[in-house]
Amino acid sequence: MILFIVLAAVLAAICVAVIAVPLLKPVPSQARAPWAALGAAGVLVIGSAALYPAWSNWSWAKSPGIASPEGMVERLVHELNDHPDNVDGWLMLGRSYVVLEEYPLAVRAYRRADEAAGGRSAPALVGEAEALTLINDTELDGQAGRLIEQALAIDPTDPQALFFGAAAAMRAGQLPLARARFTKLLALNPPASVKTILEREISGIDRQLAAAHPDPSTKKP
Repeated sequence: MILFIVLAAVLAAICVAVIAVPLLKPVPSQARAPWAALGAAGVLVIGSAALYPAWSNWSWAKSPGIASPEGMVERLVHELNDHPDNVDGWLMLGRSYVVLEEYPLAVRAYRRADEAAGGRSAPALVGEAEALTLINDTELDGQAGRLIEQALAIDPTDPQALFFGAAAAMRAGQLPLARARFTKLLALNPPASVKTILEREISGIDRQLAAAHPDPSTKKP
């Protein structure tokens, strides 16, 4: 399982290219600062790698003896054939397919997880959103973004929903919303490495908001 966690960290780097790079592109109604994109990249790299093992419902001590993601997928598929209502199993299958870059299969697995949960699984919705974004980064502005909002409606404190919801808000130039979500995530007592980056992101957003709306009392006569 250590191999899987290492590959998940690699996946986080892929997420940077998918989500952070488009922030650098100019949008007619909103100006994107390059440093903001790089800041989001830092959050995605370290935050994603820490969020998976820290807040995942899956027990990372399970499945001893599985030497590769492919082996784990094979075992999971067999288990889910016998237990199709295993929500955690479908979630893990979705994450495994993401690591293997089988994104359409990941989407299907996450949808099965949500179905097994009666349409009320925030982690399944966020996972599906992530897989869709990895297929096409513009999905973050469409279906993937809507899935994230649905996840937050189900569970406003879901760490991964808040995390990707803040990233989506930054991409859309909705800095107050991004700040609110980063702040809410910070209040959930994340790992120290994630906490430092969240605090840095919030400070960066505050500087951008202050620059966009300067305090009149600070102007020189």
